[in-house]
This record gives sequence, structure tokens and C-alpha cells, in this order.
Amino acid sequence: MTADHDKTFFRTFMIVLGLLVAITVLAIIGANIITGMTANDEMRPEQVSRVKERTQPVYAVNTDPDATQMAASGDEGGEPMSGEEVFDKVCTACHTSGAAGAPKVSDTGAWEKRLSEQGKDTLYKRSIEGYKGMPAKGGDPSLSEDEMHKAVDYILSEAGAS
Repeated sequence: MTADHDKTFFRTFMIVLGLLVAITVLAIIGANIITGMTANDEMRPEQVSRVKERTQPVYAVNTDPDATQMAASGDEGGEPMSGEEVFDKVCTACHTSGAAGAPKVSDTGAWEKRLSEQGKDTLYKRSIEGYKGMPAKGGDPSLSEDEMHKAVDYILSEAGAS
């Protein structure tokens, strides 16, 4: 009885193993058909471009001697943004809704009070360095000090406090 049992197990095992090998071969053939790989294994141009796009390095070493100064100044070589553009990019989230205690642009009284008590220079400084819940430069370190000054001026003019 043990010999019959062993033969039955071995036969069943070989059938299962054969089916797994057949499924693997069919999967490989199907994958080649679906991907359109040719006999010489060359990729189509769109495949090459997708591979290049996906395998770009995470960072690049910049050997430009002026790069450090450009990064420190926040100047990326483009045109500086207007106050409205800076406001729309980083300020509007809090200063439109009043999130985290930020004064709303529509609250003329709050802005007039800040301007008279603190002065424009303090408002500039706080927009650049951050204050309470507001991150430095509204959370975008690439902004220049001039762009932050324009944003403060824009907010004050929109609030009617300048």
C-alpha cells in the first residue's frame, strides 16, 4: 500500500510541476506578445523615452561656481514674480481663510493695526523669516526677499491698509 501511495503522490506531483512549467512558458510568451518585443529585443522609441524618463537621477551635481550664490539668493534665473503671483502661490491658503490665526486679506482693520503698530519693515521681516504659524517665505525658500516685499505690499493694498 505504501508503494501505491508513493506512486500516486509522485504522479500527482509531476503533473502539478508540469502544469506550473507550462503556465510559466505561456506567461513568458504572452508577455513578449503583449509588449511587442521583437526577435532582436529592441524597444520602440516610446518605450525608450519612458525608460529614460523613469530612470532620471534623483539629483544632479552642479559644478557652476555661481550656483551657491544663486541658491542662497533664491534667484533661479527667471523673472521675479509679482506680489499677486506670490500671494496666489503661497499666501492665499492662510490669508484668505484665516487659517492658524492668519489675518484675512479682507480684514482691513487688522492690517491697518499691524501696519501702524509694527511698521512695514517688521511685516517684511516676518514674511521672510516666518512668524508664529507662518513658515519663512510662506514655505517656499526659492522666493527672493524682493518677491516677499511685493507680496506684503500686495496684501496691504488688497486690504486697503497701505
